[in-house]
Amino acid sequence: MPISRSKLIGASALAATTAALVARARSHAQKIVAPLGIWRTIPTGDMRRVGVVYNPSKGGATAAVGIIERTIRANGWPAPITRTTRIDEPGGEAAREVLAEGADTVIAVGGDGTVRAVATALQGSQATLGIIPLGTGNLLARNLYLPVGDVASCVNIALNGVQQPVDAIRMVTDPGSDEKTEHTFFVMSGAGFDALVMNDTTEELKARIGWLAYVRTGLRHMMGHSHMVRLKMDDEPVIETRVRSVLIANCGRLQGGLQLTDMTDLDDGNLEVIVASPRTVLEWGLLTAKVMRRTLLGAPRVEMPMIRHFVGHKVELEMLDEPQPVEVDGDPAPSASHICAHIIPAAIHVNIHPDAHRLT
Repeated sequence: MPISRSKLIGASALAATTAALVARARSHAQKIVAPLGIWRTIPTGDMRRVGVVYNPSKGGATAAVGIIERTIRANGWPAPITRTTRIDEPGGEAAREVLAEGADTVIAVGGDGTVRAVATALQGSQATLGIIPLGTGNLLARNLYLPVGDVASCVNIALNGVQQPVDAIRMVTDPGSDEKTEHTFFVMSGAGFDALVMNDTTEELKARIGWLAYVRTGLRHMMGHSHMVRLKMDDEPVIETRVRSVLIANCGRLQGGLQLTDMTDLDDGNLEVIVASPRTVLEWGLLTAKVMRRTLLGAPRVEMPMIRHFVGHKVELEMLDEPQPVEVDGDPAPSASHICAHIIPAAIHVNIHPDAHRLT
């Protein structure tokens, strides 16, 4: 019996849909496993004048610097200019010193705080940032698909990778007095629940169980109180709403590969504001399911009343009840009653793996 035209069309449509779903699943599988260390080794490129800023308190930092020095020596390049961070100096001053001595590639060896300080110092220069992630979160490294946990591969990428432009967000927080604080960050900042979790997670717990420490602390604070926020995005009308957490993000790939942002990338010249207001265990469950669906399947954004996304270039937030705790790229910051933030396109350039360009 001949196959009808309608059945042929239906079969073709099913095959095309299946192929698209498989391609999407494969693409997102690559994004999830990329930070696990599967990149090929990059051949040695042109000679670089390398500066290294490392946090000596991080486990493995001295060994990582040794790998950098041996690799540079084997390449026949000049010895790296090396500086350490201090308790009162997270790396910005050290980065400016190696820049002044002629470094065209500055490698940050440490956690998110070291990376952020060095990256901030590189703004306005021609130098490229390399990252050896040794922290708990390693947020910028994860968003650039660096092989977190594989120091040798990260050194190879830092020395021989290709440049990826990365936007920055400049933010000013005000606690309600004249003591304003200015921050620059490259992943995200949060006020409310998010910051409470980051600020309340002890170094001892992070050392013991890694990024799962944040999950444990989050469960303890999950049923806390919401607060009123007034939000103004660009020239859009003002919104007043009750929330648990407000996030200002340049990009949003978190530990475990979770994808929190829906509308921005790290080099698109936009920032994203995420307003989350789950009140019950059920709403927290729905919110978690949304993030997992987005992470694993790359599924289109699903509108939910307990989480809203806004995109633009500038945002102002006013905490109407009381000042809220704040975190910046995972590090504690002073509490604030007023926050103003704007995007800085292509603020820095970071060395990434050539194959990661199709994922960023």
